Amino acid sequence: MLVGLAKCFFMDDISTGLDSSTTYEIIKVIQQMAHLLDLTVVISLLQPPPETLELFDDIILLCEGQIVYQGPRENATDFFEIMGFKCPDRKNIADFLQEVTSMMDQKQYWIGEQHRFMKHFLVLFSMHQTSMGMCRLLAAVARTLVMANVLATTTLIAIFIFGGIVISKDDLKQWLQWGYWTSPFAYAQNAISLNEFLDERWATEFHYENANTIGEAILKIRGFLTESHWYWICVSVLFGFALVFNILSIFALEFLNSPHKREVHTNATDTMMECATKKNGSHDASIPQGVLPFQPLSFAFDAINYSVDMPKEMMKYGVTEKKLHLLQDVSGAFRPGVLTALMGITGAGKTTLLDVLAGRKTGGYIEGTIKVAGYPKKQETFSRISGYCEQSDIHSPNLTVYESLQFSARLRLPSEVTSHQRDMFIHEVMHLVELTRLKNAMVGLPGATGLSAEQRKRLTMAVELVASPSIIFMDEPTTGLDARSAAIVMRAVRKTVDTGRTIVCTIHQPSIEIFESFDEVRLLLMKRGGRIIYSGSLGPHSCNMIDYFEAIPCVPRIKEGQNPAAWMLNVSSNTTEYEIGLDYAEIYRRSSLYKENMILVDELGKPTPGIEDLHFPPIYWQNFRAQCMACLWKQRCAYWKNPEHNVARFLNTFVQSTMFGVVFWQTGSTIKQQQDIFNILGLIYGTSLFLGFNNCTMLQPVVAVERVVLYREKAAGTYSTLAYAIAQVAIELPYMLVQVFMFAAIIYPMIGFQMTVGKFFEFILYMVLSYMYYTLFGMMTVALTPNVEIASGLVYLIFLFWNVFSGFVVGRLLIPVWWRWAYWANPSAWTVYALMFSQLGDRTELILVPGLPYQTVREFLESYLGLEDVYMNLVTYLHVAIIALFTIVFFISLKYLNFQRR
Repeated sequence: MLVGLAKCFFMDDISTGLDSSTTYEIIKVIQQMAHLLDLTVVISLLQPPPETLELFDDIILLCEGQIVYQGPRENATDFFEIMGFKCPDRKNIADFLQEVTSMMDQKQYWIGEQHRFMKHFLVLFSMHQTSMGMCRLLAAVARTLVMANVLATTTLIAIFIFGGIVISKDDLKQWLQWGYWTSPFAYAQNAISLNEFLDERWATEFHYENANTIGEAILKIRGFLTESHWYWICVSVLFGFALVFNILSIFALEFLNSPHKREVHTNATDTMMECATKKNGSHDASIPQGVLPFQPLSFAFDAINYSVDMPKEMMKYGVTEKKLHLLQDVSGAFRPGVLTALMGITGAGKTTLLDVLAGRKTGGYIEGTIKVAGYPKKQETFSRISGYCEQSDIHSPNLTVYESLQFSARLRLPSEVTSHQRDMFIHEVMHLVELTRLKNAMVGLPGATGLSAEQRKRLTMAVELVASPSIIFMDEPTTGLDARSAAIVMRAVRKTVDTGRTIVCTIHQPSIEIFESFDEVRLLLMKRGGRIIYSGSLGPHSCNMIDYFEAIPCVPRIKEGQNPAAWMLNVSSNTTEYEIGLDYAEIYRRSSLYKENMILVDELGKPTPGIEDLHFPPIYWQNFRAQCMACLWKQRCAYWKNPEHNVARFLNTFVQSTMFGVVFWQTGSTIKQQQDIFNILGLIYGTSLFLGFNNCTMLQPVVAVERVVLYREKAAGTYSTLAYAIAQVAIELPYMLVQVFMFAAIIYPMIGFQMTVGKFFEFILYMVLSYMYYTLFGMMTVALTPNVEIASGLVYLIFLFWNVFSGFVVGRLLIPVWWRWAYWANPSAWTVYALMFSQLGDRTELILVPGLPYQTVREFLESYLGLEDVYMNLVTYLHVAIIALFTIVFFISLKYLNFQRR
């Protein structure tokens, strides 16, 4: 090989089977040839001795298919030593390099001075326990998510301010020293600092006041403790904090009541009205079509099949089919003025069929024909003439019943309907579903505040009815209700049917009274895909259905007084069907009832002569401007009735601005030394970072609740996503501006910054921009994630990144070059930069810098923090750009991301 003309040589394990001396001689010859003949040689070796390794110029070290080091041989050990892996004495370097890439062997290379590592770990562990105990206590005291976020953020800021980092202990006023000694962060910071700076590597002689080493001088300058015994005192205090917090949280859980659970209950008058309604007959209470007439429409569907991709879990158990069939060859028809039920055992496919027919499925494969009034269904048109009452009863919690109906009617009725007609129709609908006496009641959160379960069901019906639909789908309107509440809901449903609308309900375990209120019943049974086993009228006392099933051989007969619905579900269960050896679906398909139903499907699937297909030119009933105004009106009403959120944010701003103002009283008026600038930097860092972050976390639960409502309203064709997003952003602006002006009016004069119009304007400008991008960041993270817990975790993760690279923990010029991009990609760094330079950039006072000659404030900002006038315009433009970016991502995420899976 070597005597040829090749210039590149690749040699694999050439030392295998050779002694070390022979290997050395061979490698030495190859090295000389490479140097003399300018050859490129790559050799892999398993166990090279030290003298052989020294013959190589470069080393490539591989680990699991990836290069972990490539460079000069002599620099390899230094490279790993920087990471904490030092080659032990009398250790073969080649063996060390091979072992250091193994997870098992890495455990042998602990960083030096194990006792310091363990002491460092002990501080982190004790602080972790303290933090968890504090969070438990705050959650137990607050008892709601919003208030817990407010308390947690305010407490975090308080212990951070008094922790000795933002402002040193020596610069705190004497009457504020108690705050330092009650802050867990101060003890943790002191313990960490003592463990580090009292080490021998910081023992270089350096005289500053009564400090003799550079480590002690650093501690002294920053106002930290300097005696080693304080380490154990600080750790003990941290464990004491953890114990106290956990004990107090136990007492809070034991003695504090659960969050207020205000539900609207039916009063005595309502009960009397209910009795009167029952006495006079529920059907007599129905009302005519009223102010806004609608067109009764039939609904027919034939050979509906629905399937999804086979779950991977089922394929693991040997299932070879690629699709899981949930509906199979389902046909039927719904008629105006007829109340139809979809029934079946759990998992039969009732809700699945309802979602498919209503066009609410977000995934899967749908086959079959669906016709409305004889014409093929178009989803854009169908959403205008149909309503869908979801089982979960999703509504904006901070609106009243009347406001909820107003909003739905305002956007889902034709634009030519006048406001007077709309209000009359809303009152008509409220009377229909018996909500008139609850018109001013707050909707509230399910099971916590506001309306009871059955009242929410009726509100869900009313929200759909005010759109004047011809066809309404209801998903289990009686689920989760007691017998009385279910009867109230079904009475409202019955009244709605009597107006001539087409109503379809899925229902589960109804009472005899509720079951026999249906004119027809459709029963589905899932046998690897839902299949109809009965479709027809119930008859008096359910006799038609009972006769049909009892005519089937071996089917158990109904007992006297037994609920026909319960009996029907029992005899149609998988167990009963298996025991008697019958297939109800096949029996139904061979029956005369099936043929009659298919004739009905065929008749309703043909257009009625003289009736044209439905057509609505615009995508929505209202134009874009009207949508924006309606969404903004809704947000205004919801925000105004949400004091827990808004009062909390204003109170939080007032308390925190006052706290910062008191702690940093007149800090900006006189600057004499380096620490004064660090104190101002800590102030600006704390206010810009934590106050904005507080807004972000407080807003997330509010946006998350409203996003669920958005999914329902968007599926109903109520408005465009852009209109909703604009309203969501716009409603925050006035509240945010009030916060900023309140904050600036309190803190600016207390700090002692220069009282000029220009500087005050710049302070407000950058605080407004900071609040805006934090607010939009909170909205964006909610829109990008499936729930508020993940959104909150994402915010905390990114906040950690912003915190580290904000320019406070490490100045811009001190950040390693390869991490500088992180500084310029950090909005918080831009705010700190802009506020610091706008307030101090023109100051020329001379300040004392330990170990250096006197400098002006401006010179120190440039030399240490890297704050220069040349970047001010760039920083301002970056603020605007990030606000625009967060807004656009928020809009796009709401439009294209739907985390509901149906």
